Parts: sequence; C-alpha cells; structure tokens
Amino acid sequence: MRNVSVRLVGVMVVIALGITFLSALTALVADGILRDVARDLPQAHRAVYDLSLDSADASSMITALEGRMVVEWRGGPSCDGYTSEQRVVTKSIDDAGQASLSDVRLSAWEAADGNEFRFDRTEYLDGTLSGSENGIARRDHGIVVLALEGAEPVVLPSGVMFPNAFNMALTSAIQRGKTSFARLLFDGAQPSATNVTAFVGKAEPLPADIRKLSIGNAGEGIALADMTVRPVHMSYFDMNPDATSDTVDMGPSFEMGFLVSPNGVMSGLRLIYEDAIIKGTLIDVEYFKRGSC
Repeated sequence: MRNVSVRLVGVMVVIALGITFLSALTALVADGILRDVARDLPQAHRAVYDLSLDSADASSMITALEGRMVVEWRGGPSCDGYTSEQRVVTKSIDDAGQASLSDVRLSAWEAADGNEFRFDRTEYLDGTLSGSENGIARRDHGIVVLALEGAEPVVLPSGVMFPNAFNMALTSAIQRGKTSFARLLFDGAQPSATNVTAFVGKAEPLPADIRKLSIGNAGEGIALADMTVRPVHMSYFDMNPDATSDTVDMGPSFEMGFLVSPNGVMSGLRLIYEDAIIKGTLIDVEYFKRGSC
C-alpha cells in the first residue's frame, strides 16, 4: 500500500497535501446566505483527522492501521501565495504481525499567480529517517521546469497546474454548472505530472457528528453547522512517458473521496489505494485569522 499521506498534498493543499485541493474547493459555492461572504473564502484553518483502516483486500499486507493527520492552510489575496503544512503519523501491522510506525511531514508553497510551486517532504520509519525530497517547479513563458535537489531539471507538460491553481480552476468549473473536471496536476507526490479527474455531487446536509464539533477561534469564520457539504471524488492516473495509443488503461493509481464545506473544511475522508481503504474522521478544527500568511 502506498504512503497514506503523500497524495494528500495534491489534494489538500491548498491544503496541500493537499495535500493541495482545498483552497479552490472551499469556494465550492457558498449556498444561500453564504453568497454574501464568498469573497472571504476559503477559510485559513487547521484540521485534525483520526485515521483507521476501513477495509483491505485479501492480497494486502496490512491487517490493521491507526494514526492521525494534521493539515494547516494559510494564505490569500493579501499574501504572496498559499502555504500548507501536513503531518501524518500512522502505526500499521502487517500480515506477519509486525508493527511499523510511519511519520511523514510535508510543507508546500505556491505563488498566487500559480507559476511557482515549492515543496519539502520528509519521511521517518520507526523513528529513522527513511527519505526526503524537496523541489521547485516554475513556469516561465509557458515552459514548466521541475528542479529536485540532487537531480537534473526536467520539463513538465506545459499545461500542468499546481495545486492551488488546479483548485481554482475546478471551482470555476463547478460555478459554471460542471460536475466533472479533468486536468494535469503536479503536487510533489510523484516525479511527474498526474492526470486527475474530479466528480462533484449535489449539496447535502452536514453529517451530525461534524455539526457537533467545537471550532477553535470560531469567530474568525462561519460555523460549520450553518453550511451544507458537497461530496467529491478524485481519481489520479500516473502518466507513463512511454505510453502509446495501444497502451491498456490500468485505471487510477489512487482515489480519494470526501465531503467539502463551502469554506474548505473537509470531512468524511476516504483514501482509496489499490489494496486498502483508509478512513479519515475529522475530530478537531481551528480557524486562523483571515488573511493569515
């Protein structure tokens, strides 16, 4: 099973790892009375999720998993860009009864104009550094170049988007009445761009357990209880540089489902890997001051 946290960058940034998606989805339309305050969205915030194993295939090596994910998102028009921080700590048990502790930390920044993206990811396994990577991707005159530390620069597809720009484009599509959206995304989770397809459902009531959550610094934003949510499903397809028109479609390498409030707070996470599904339950939310950089 792939690392539980890596993809969240792209998805949640603007909460990035989001990582990566929030920022635009948060504007996913303030319904009713929220229209008047839509200009103040998305909400800078910190969200905490309990992680657990929802289901696993017979072929999966994972038999149990528990953990926690913390994501933070800040930025806005008054800042020079958007920043996100994410940390995911999980304890898993494999089919041989062996336990392992994973700790993944990721930070990202994206320029407000969507032409530069920087990320730094560090991974620990059982308390020992197991990997790290940082890089910068820049768009200049239509050419996007990715520079990873210790590696030769590579050119990404010209139409690729970084997380926040992707989210904003998705939000715009939704506001035009679209229920599906597909673009190339680079979020730092993979060495190349990824084809991402998103499907957005109709607004529905906020789940009762989320409605009861107490929000830190609640005065800095809109109460979750006053909002509806929209279900979102995203599929990630890794690009194969050697692919031809005869290449068989192998399906998505990763999928993610969640509910998103108009201000960008996500709940009901489902991280869908090839052999297992991880559930993320929102347990704590704290709003940051608007315009916080």
